[in-house]
Amino acid sequence: MKLLYIVEDRFPPFRADVVDLFAKQMPARGHQIEWLMQRGSDAANQASPTQWLGNTVYLTPHSKGKKLIHRIINNFLGMLGDLMILPLAIRGRYDVIQVRDKFFASLIAWLSARLTGARFVYWMSYPFAESKLYQARNRLVPYRHLVWLKGHLIRNLLYKVILPCADHIFVQSQRMKEDVAQQGIRLSKMTPVPMGIRIDQVGQAHDATAPNTRNPLLLHLGLIMKMRKSEILVRVLHRVKSRYPGARLLYVGDGQMPSDSQAVEEEAIRLGLMSDVTITGFLPMDEAWKLVKQADICFSPIYPSPVFLPASPTKLIEYMAMGKCVVANELPEQCQVMEDSGIGRCVEWDEKAFADAVFYLLEDPERAKNMAAKGPDWVRKNRTYDVIADLVESEYEKILGKAICPT
Repeated sequence: MKLLYIVEDRFPPFRADVVDLFAKQMPARGHQIEWLMQRGSDAANQASPTQWLGNTVYLTPHSKGKKLIHRIINNFLGMLGDLMILPLAIRGRYDVIQVRDKFFASLIAWLSARLTGARFVYWMSYPFAESKLYQARNRLVPYRHLVWLKGHLIRNLLYKVILPCADHIFVQSQRMKEDVAQQGIRLSKMTPVPMGIRIDQVGQAHDATAPNTRNPLLLHLGLIMKMRKSEILVRVLHRVKSRYPGARLLYVGDGQMPSDSQAVEEEAIRLGLMSDVTITGFLPMDEAWKLVKQADICFSPIYPSPVFLPASPTKLIEYMAMGKCVVANELPEQCQVMEDSGIGRCVEWDEKAFADAVFYLLEDPERAKNMAAKGPDWVRKNRTYDVIADLVESEYEKILGKAICPT
């Protein structure tokens, strides 16, 4: 199979389901993946096309800066770069032209696919339209009127034009599939592809350890977001310290905007916990995982708004792969994974429920260790990218109506 992949990520991308699945797994199976993406700040002077992990990547222009004018310019440059899709499609004769989370690009990709006989596939990793409308309604972003307008434009374009025209749609989770179906899209043309992890990153059952009940380290890995109400964990720590005074909370990551991490800091100040709450800032993944391995209990808190209910949280799979004790709230996929694997059950979105789940784990450390030990084997069987690649590859065979595995 020969596939042209147009992604929203800037070059070089970092997301596991982009890099590990399509830049590594699929080429290793004999498929040719070519890419079109906008330059990142580290690739300003990179020649185009360039080689990346053995793949050919065509790069489009990008303007530096974070002000509104730079964002407008980059949107324009991105649309200009998307016009490359048609000449690339004519020259490349692809079997599949696939777009991830881009909207104007999808129109060009659909036209290019129809003109060249390729299949047009859309990869939906996040409900961007719903997210923008939610942020605008709740005044979580500057220029909220522009964000509201963009949200409505994306929503209409996506559900009335792009998805009905797509030959197939990959979505993030079963819940996202159901949500999209409510917009009139056929269930039969959608496939859920959850987040995973590389097989070499999965530990063993014996990596699980009993949590420290004297000075337990509680940890959150990933983005801090006001939309996700990440500061709830500070209030959870406040409750936990009533029984375990030595407890500490570590946020491994940072906010997308200063106001995100500021919400955590303000809550820590309000509760007198500044010395017990640490935000590391963004770290290289290897450094972040070293800290996760030191943790006693790991949190996967995602506020159950309509924007996040379809999520497939990577952090949960990463915790499980390392044999960690986990406390996670009710989210369709999180609940399914925790119950199927036997590592625990989800709790409701409530600081007391989170704290009670921590108490449950700390009150019987051996029981907690035995639960955590079930994580690595479940991840190895269900959520490594070689397993996920089997699923995706089989869907391409159906889309193309032929076997595509190299013989």
